Amino acid sequence: MKEFPFESNKKVKLEKLEAGFLPKEIYQQAHENLVQFCHDILVEYKGKFLLVKRSNFPAKDVWWSLGGRVKRGISTEASAKLKVKEECHLEVTKIIFVDFARTYFQTDPFGHGKGTDTVNALYFARAVGTLKLDNLHSSPLLLGKEDYSPSFRSALHPYMQHFMDLCMEYP
Repeated sequence: MKEFPFESNKKVKLEKLEAGFLPKEIYQQAHENLVQFCHDILVEYKGKFLLVKRSNFPAKDVWWSLGGRVKRGISTEASAKLKVKEECHLEVTKIIFVDFARTYFQTDPFGHGKGTDTVNALYFARAVGTLKLDNLHSSPLLLGKEDYSPSFRSALHPYMQHFMDLCMEYP
């Protein structure tokens, strides 16, 4: 994805844009009222695609990629690499922007009743290291291209079907 950190012909100092976490109450209001910008990363690990089950909404208890909100003040790609490190302790060795997608869920992690609305940057990544999931993810599945059968595909959320279909093209 192309990024343009320039304003009035001067380079923007991205470190000045970095921010910590919002207090839960404020983030809940933002989640309830704003579209969230996220990135999802389909990681190839040991020659197979890594899928996990999330322990929180949206997409709770279904096969999903790694990912989440884009961190403020760093490139989207750097944020995606950090997310992989945080969620499964792997180091990204290659990352490719694949597509943009939008997801809508009736559920939300805060119970405000207005669902979850996200715009997502989709990345394919290769990673190395020792896989160790954080406490928000479980049931790691390493899925080979030969395992991506029509029946497995049909059991996935349509967003993950689209994402997997796109990433199947990468050698």
